[in-house]
Amino acid sequence: MVAVIAGIGAMAVIAATLVQGTASRIDTAGAEADAARVSAAADAGVQIALQGLLAEGAGKKWAIDGRVERRSFDGLTLEITVQDERGKVPLGSIDRENIVWLLEGVGLQGERLEVAADSLQDWIDQDDDALPRGGEMDYYLPRGTLPRNDALRSVEELADVRGFTPDLVARLKDAVTTDAGSDAFEARFASPLAIRAMVDGRDDSPQILERKREINGQRVAIALDDPDIWKNRPVTILATARMADGANATRRMVVELTGLQRPRYIVRWTN
Repeated sequence: MVAVIAGIGAMAVIAATLVQGTASRIDTAGAEADAARVSAAADAGVQIALQGLLAEGAGKKWAIDGRVERRSFDGLTLEITVQDERGKVPLGSIDRENIVWLLEGVGLQGERLEVAADSLQDWIDQDDDALPRGGEMDYYLPRGTLPRNDALRSVEELADVRGFTPDLVARLKDAVTTDAGSDAFEARFASPLAIRAMVDGRDDSPQILERKREINGQRVAIALDDPDIWKNRPVTILATARMADGANATRRMVVELTGLQRPRYIVRWTN
């Protein structure tokens, strides 16, 4: 009898283990299915944005000033923005005065401002002479990295620069770019922060006030029917898909709109 009871107990343990393992596999499979679903929806968001950018006819093209477009796909919520890369601060060619205006625009001041401004200039210049509050090889080598001494490869690289915290990079990321190429800065689709950094370092300049009125819908938005707007223009598409339980996925694609019939756009970068 004891042996029988022991055998039953062992079988119960084995059965419980199998049930637990099965439940775990089901949970894993469910999570993988959700991940695939939000990923596919984010990809769809990018394609929806491209359709909007390439639409023909007056008033049909999507804006490229970062406003949020909300759509749905497969029962998921999509939030999509398109931003003009020419309307962002070009980190590859910015000088110290513009760096200071940019950092002041997100609230930096005093020593923290000086450290970040000098360090960014040291990071992108091609010499090994550190500015008074900056950093060159002697600062970075003990930390396992080296200054680029060239243009940044991505906005995320700012986090490697002395004085740039993750929070600071997050506040700057929508106003700065490494993808503008050799094109000059254009204010007409830019954010107020980018205009501040590139124009005169003021928050009350006429261009900033005009852009704020436009963003708030207090004046007619810039017409997008001018074909010159779409020639060789780099833009960033950012599409985020969300499920009701909070699961989400984001796709980012930088494309150059050619203004031609073929190819109508060129993908520069995606992730």
